[in-house]
Amino acid sequence: MEPIEFIDPWYYGTAYYIFFLFLSWATVLYYIGSAQQKILRAEGSPIQFAALLLTLFLIYFLGLRQVAGEFGDMRVYYNSYRLMEPVYDAISFETEWLWKDFAVFCRHLHLNPHEYFLAVEFVYIGGMFWCAWLLMRKNLWIAMIYFFTAFSFFSYGTNGIRNGMACSIEIVALCLLTDGNIVKRLFSYFLMFLALGIHRSTMLPSAAAIASLYFIKDTKNALRFWLISIGISLVAGSAVTNFFASLGFDDRMSSYSIDASESDAADAFSRTGFRWDFLLYSSFPVALIWYVTRYRKFTDLAYTVFANVYLLCNAFWIMVIRSSFSNRFAYLSWFLYPIVMTLPLLRMNLWKDQDRKTAIMLFLYSGFTFFMFFVYYFGTTGFRGFDQYWWRE
Repeated sequence: MEPIEFIDPWYYGTAYYIFFLFLSWATVLYYIGSAQQKILRAEGSPIQFAALLLTLFLIYFLGLRQVAGEFGDMRVYYNSYRLMEPVYDAISFETEWLWKDFAVFCRHLHLNPHEYFLAVEFVYIGGMFWCAWLLMRKNLWIAMIYFFTAFSFFSYGTNGIRNGMACSIEIVALCLLTDGNIVKRLFSYFLMFLALGIHRSTMLPSAAAIASLYFIKDTKNALRFWLISIGISLVAGSAVTNFFASLGFDDRMSSYSIDASESDAADAFSRTGFRWDFLLYSSFPVALIWYVTRYRKFTDLAYTVFANVYLLCNAFWIMVIRSSFSNRFAYLSWFLYPIVMTLPLLRMNLWKDQDRKTAIMLFLYSGFTFFMFFVYYFGTTGFRGFDQYWWRE
C-alpha cells in the first residue's frame, strides 16, 4: 500500500482534529436534547457497524500517513524498519524484545514501511475497539468517540507509536483481567507480558492492576494515595524523581528524570516544574471516581480496577512531574482516561438526565483536546515549544 497523498503531511493533524470536531459535536447534539435515556436503554443497533467503519477508516488514515510533516519520530521508525535485516536474534527478556520481533516479522511478510505502520495502527486502535466492545458494546459509537478525541490519542498514534501500541494491549489485558473467567484472566497476564515486551514502562499499570485486583479492592485507599502524592511531589519531588531513576524502571527514565536545568532538551520546552495545569486536567477523572465510588457507592469490578490503576499510575506521574519529558509517564495513566470517564456514564444510572449530562461532558472533554491543538499547537497563546513537548514520544 502507498501512503495517503491527498493531504499535505504538515496538515494531517489539522485534518484529523477538524473532522472529529464536527463528528464529536454532532454526537453531542444528538444526545444533549434527549429525554429518553438512549444511553442506558441502548441494546445494540446499526450504530455499532458505524463505529466499526469509523475505526477501520481511522486505522487506514493514520496508518498510511506520509513520512514527513509533523511526524518527527516517524522518520526514525521508518529508517530503522527500512534498514532492518529480517533476521531473528535470540530473545532477551531484559529488553523490549517484542517491538523488534514484530518489525522483523513484518519484514518477513515483505511489508513496506507504510504497511508496517498500518499494522501498528491496527494494534493501537484495534485494542481500543476491543476494549469498548467488551465493556460498552451497547454504546459503541460514543465510547469510540471518547477514545478518538482523547488528548493523547493522536500523538501516540503518530509519533509515540511504541508506547501507544503497548498501552493498547494493556487496555485489553485490563478488560480481560476483570472478567472472572480463569482462562481470560490467564490470557490477560500473557497480554501484559507482551505489552512489557513492547514498552517496559507498562510494568507500572500491570503492577497497579494486579494490586487492585488482589490487594487494593477499595478505591478509597487509591484516592488517598493520589492526594498524598501531591504533597510528596511538592515537598520532596526531586528526591523521589532521582530515586525512581536509580531503579531502572524504564531504560529512558534516567535521562528523562533529571533536573530541567541540566537537560539540553529542556530548552525546547515552554515550562517545566510542577504542572498545576496538567494536574487539573488529571483531576477530572479523579472527581468522577470519587463521585461514583464514594458518593454514589456504585460497585463494579471492572470500574474499580480501571479507577485504581488510573489513580496509582497518575500518582506516580505526579511524584515525578518535575522531570523533563514527564508527559511520557503521564500517558501511563492518561491512556485510561477515556475508559475511566465512559464506563460510569454508559453503564451506570447516575442521573435522571444522563444523556444530556454525558453529552455535556463529551463537549467539555473533546473541547479541551481541540483547544489544546488549535491554540497551543499553533502557538497563538505564546506557549512556544508546546508542540515539541507533547507531540513526541
